[in-house]
Amino acid sequence: MKTNNLKFLTAALSLMAFGSQAFAQDFNLNSLSAADIRAAQADKGIFDFIKPDKPEPMGQKEWTIMVFMNAKNDLSDSQLMGLVGKWAEKDIKEMKEIGTTDKVNIVVEHGAKGKGSKRMLITKKGSVLSSGEKVYGEYPDADMGDYKRVVEFAKWAKTTFPAKKTMLVLWNHGLGWIDPKMEQAPAGTGTSAKGILFDDETKNYLRTAQMKEMMRQIGYTDIVMQNACLQQMAEVLYEMKDYAGLFVGSEETMLAQGFDYTGLLTFMNANPGFTHDQLGDYLVSWYKAFYAGGMNIGPISMPLDDMGATLSLVRPASLNELPVHLDAFAGAMMRNNETVAAKAAVEGVIRFTSLDPANDKKKLIAAYADLYDFADLAALNAKSAETKRAAEALMGFIKNRLVLRSVGINGDKANGYDYTKVGGIAINTTMKIKKVPPQLEEIFETKYNELSLSRASQWDEFVTWTDNVWRSAR
Repeated sequence: MKTNNLKFLTAALSLMAFGSQAFAQDFNLNSLSAADIRAAQADKGIFDFIKPDKPEPMGQKEWTIMVFMNAKNDLSDSQLMGLVGKWAEKDIKEMKEIGTTDKVNIVVEHGAKGKGSKRMLITKKGSVLSSGEKVYGEYPDADMGDYKRVVEFAKWAKTTFPAKKTMLVLWNHGLGWIDPKMEQAPAGTGTSAKGILFDDETKNYLRTAQMKEMMRQIGYTDIVMQNACLQQMAEVLYEMKDYAGLFVGSEETMLAQGFDYTGLLTFMNANPGFTHDQLGDYLVSWYKAFYAGGMNIGPISMPLDDMGATLSLVRPASLNELPVHLDAFAGAMMRNNETVAAKAAVEGVIRFTSLDPANDKKKLIAAYADLYDFADLAALNAKSAETKRAAEALMGFIKNRLVLRSVGINGDKANGYDYTKVGGIAINTTMKIKKVPPQLEEIFETKYNELSLSRASQWDEFVTWTDNVWRSAR
């Protein structure tokens, strides 16, 4: 995450992402007679009658929002005398402003440091006697970093709260495609730290390759939102593309406040039949207004003018076409030996948060870059007409078919990056550092060439080629 000149707010500005698990067995009434039921009731003690009933599925609504909220890490902490921190609790408080309605269910699995997890339906908080939470289960040993828990939570939510459409929100830290070897490292961005659904207590987290299996088991989900940093990457989304109708997320870091859940629920209840375009318009408008208004820390509003941010909506179905465009572009670059174009793209492309943001201000080890901007720089510097055409075709595909909406705000002044030029989807690229430290390679648990996008395209070979071009340059 970025703090720039807001250094004293470091504790307030975290990154984010999520997990699931647990249940009661089905009870088969078909084998029972009326006499059986009467006999069973006659044997009940008085306290049996006041125990909560097994939850029965509700009638079908328009939407069920499933929020897998993993705060079993620093996102549960409180700082600056309670003015910042406890981000999960604050987001749940926003949800309670609206709560579940006759159109939209809002269901949360909330994991908190030292408390396991709690599964609940969020209701509107009215009086002091109304908590705004209908708890369906508490799990002190929940592993919120296990993708199987996300699966079990989502299946339970879909069954118990049926709806015509579903939204899955993965809430926690995020670090794009990189899966480092964790051991005892804490959550967050860094060379020894990992995001998405990281559980500080179990030391488990959601690997990029597991996202495909997670979504396969959950089944088709209309909208997948990643309330987490750096997750709107081609490599990450490609894993999940066959099981979602829309992806929402950020190429860059996200403030720990995450999405405005009060506003989102208000929008969805006002028009539950909204289109993807309408959702995009709403989210872009909200994001711009949020950064323009500044961040409230108690009675103080801090400006966010120096903080770069992005948000985009990506069409999963169009990701099937991405390898063809990547191969045409990469192939033309390599065939025509476009070394000048490659160097220009590596040198000048808009890059996002580094693996070591505190010490790498020049983003020398920032591997994530905006794909549209990379192709644009290559096109401007290519010598071959074939390369220019392939780069422009890739840019057109991103702008017109792959990315539905994209907004970039402010930028990175230290490196001259203007985020208003981003295309809405990031990809792994050659780092600017001339000699990659060997220990950097040692932290990766997942090999880049093993990802689904690498298997489906030549992009991993292209990155190897640009690595060689860049590091041989004087």
